[in-house]
Formats: sequence, structure tokens, C-alpha cells
Amino acid sequence: MFRLRTSAVLLLVALFCPAVTAAREISVLVESRKGIGLIPSFWCGVIYDGGEIPDIGVVWARIDPSLVVRAWREKIGGGGPGWIALDAAIDKAKSTGARVLLSIPTTAAPKSEATWRARVEDTVRRTHKRVDRFEILGDPSVEEDRYLQLYELGIWAAYQGYHKVQAGGPGVDWRSGLQTKLIQRAKESGLPLHFVSWSVEAETEGEVETSYSIVESALDRAGLKDRPSAIISSWKMTDSPTASAVTLSLLQSLSKANLDAAFADLKAMSWGETAMKTFNRLGQVEIPILFDPDDELHGVATLQGDDVRILLWADRTASATISVSGMRWGRTYDYSRSIVGLKRTQVVGSRDLRAEDPMEITVSVTAGSPVFLTLTPQN
Repeated sequence: MFRLRTSAVLLLVALFCPAVTAAREISVLVESRKGIGLIPSFWCGVIYDGGEIPDIGVVWARIDPSLVVRAWREKIGGGGPGWIALDAAIDKAKSTGARVLLSIPTTAAPKSEATWRARVEDTVRRTHKRVDRFEILGDPSVEEDRYLQLYELGIWAAYQGYHKVQAGGPGVDWRSGLQTKLIQRAKESGLPLHFVSWSVEAETEGEVETSYSIVESALDRAGLKDRPSAIISSWKMTDSPTASAVTLSLLQSLSKANLDAAFADLKAMSWGETAMKTFNRLGQVEIPILFDPDDELHGVATLQGDDVRILLWADRTASATISVSGMRWGRTYDYSRSIVGLKRTQVVGSRDLRAEDPMEITVSVTAGSPVFLTLTPQN
């Protein structure tokens, strides 16, 4: 009887207590003295509608088109409250040193073509000294033919407002195909098109690369005399349990694309601002980082002066043995390990390490909790 009861208890434990899954062991190789390029700054752009600008080192600000709609409710050539709000947003962005993209929404286009042209010309004339790019913005509610017509009318009106204007579009979802049609229209009609823009609402980081490839292929086929640049005028992640990892992976993908600017819709992402703040802590020079196996743990390694900075994130809990080669013999390094949380980043460990080649560090990375490591020489 005793044996029977014991067996029953063990069976119940097996049924109702989940098995503890061991963290996967992953080898990480970092070469600390071999720069592979500079991490660009264009990725650090935000959509801005007034108020405080996030403290994340913003280099581009896209003014929310709702402010243009508000300004357009007033008389052309006037200067009422709507224009004051728009001007204040542009001025605030410029005061931080950010470059500005102003979206002109075709959803607010009047039925009269003459009034549309006057609106665009008036907007460009008022703002061109403080705005670096103008985007003639499409929308799913605006039919493709209607948008292309409004773009053609609007681009020439923009030139009336400022003869050196930099403008483009359409800024809609990359799956729509409107980017390709705008490129073709520009070729056939000889329209100015300084940049092609699109939006990304992603479930995986791969959508950035896919969308960029589609636009680049369309530009290659068109063979425009002056090749337009590329801009992601809005990006956001679908919210999920893996939002932290996917958002950081998307930022890493953005940094490798040949873009003029990329704008995060921070209000639509739980991890957007935190991920951007964390990514902004990295150094300017990227160095090699390799994972074995390479399917569950991700990261980026950089130099800032002589500091080595490593950001790691995981799809599921992993134990990483990091070998940092190229460290200078005889140096002592301050080693710090931080856990990145949605509300704050907390230092959870620090110690002195004597330089070896390679220097080995073991760290556990939990899904949903990225890890930030720094190695700072003391001498």
C-alpha cells in the first residue's frame, strides 16, 4: 500500500508540475578590435504631435499630419490657432537638433484642385525654412488613381512654395503596391520624386528587409535619372509576448538598410521607447558578434572609445558564454551587467575583470528581459 501511494504521488507531480527546461547553451564570439562599420543615426526618428520629445537622441521628427489638417481648417494665408500649433511642433523638433519631415495628407484634400494646390503651396511657403522633407501622404481611404493625381498636382504646387523643395511619398503600407505605381508615374510624367516612403506594421523584423528590397527593386527597374532615396515614414510592432526581442531585432534591421530616415510610432508600441533608448546606449562603431547556434539568441556589439558594449536579447531563456577577443593585456576592466525592463534598466551585477585574450563571461538571458553588458577599462 505504501508503494502504491508513493507511485500515485509521483504520478500526480509528473502530471501537474511542468518540467523545468534547461537554458540552452550558446557560444558568443566578439572581436573587440575589429570595427565592421558605423551604426547610423537615421533610425532614431519619431512621429511627433507636440509636447515633450522622448529623450532618446532623436535625429528625425515626422510631424503628425493631424496638425496639418488642423491648420488647413483656417483661411489660406491666415495665421490662426491651427497654424500656431503646427509651427510650435516644428520649432520644438528643430530646437532639439532634429531634422523634420512634414506630411501633407491627401485625406484632407478638398474636391477643388485649385484649392488643393493653394493649400500645398501655402504650407510649403510657410514652413520650408524649418522643414527638410515634405511627404505627400497617401491613405487606404484615398483611391490609387486619386492619390497619383493629387501627388502630381501637389508636387508642382510645392515647387511654387519653394523652388528647392525636397518631396516624395506615398507613406502607405509597403504591401499596397502604391510605391511602385508612384515610381512609374514619376518616370512616365517626369515628376520630381526625391524619396519613396512607406509604412511597416510588423510581426517580425524580416518585414523591414522585405519592404526595402521591394522598393529598391522598383527603383532599379524604373531607372530614374535622379534616384530617389528611401524613407520608412512610420513603423511599429504588433504587441506580443516577444515584443522586446522583435522590436530590438527590427531596430537592428533598420540600422542595416540604406535609408534616409525611419520614424517610430511610439504611441502604438509598448516596447518602442524602451528599445530605442537601449539601442541608443550602444557605441558608434559596430564590431563582430557571432552566435553558435544562431537561432535563439541575438545581439549587437559595439565600441565607444575603448568601451565594449554588448546588447543581447533572446526568444527563450539562454545561457551564453561570451568570448571577447582583442582585449589588451594588463588592463583591468569594470564589468557591468544590466537587465532592461519596460519601465527601467537595472544594474544587477558588476565586478573588476583582468584582461585575458579572450576574456570569457557567462550570462543568462531571459526571453522578454534583454541584457546590456559594458566593459570599461580602468587604466
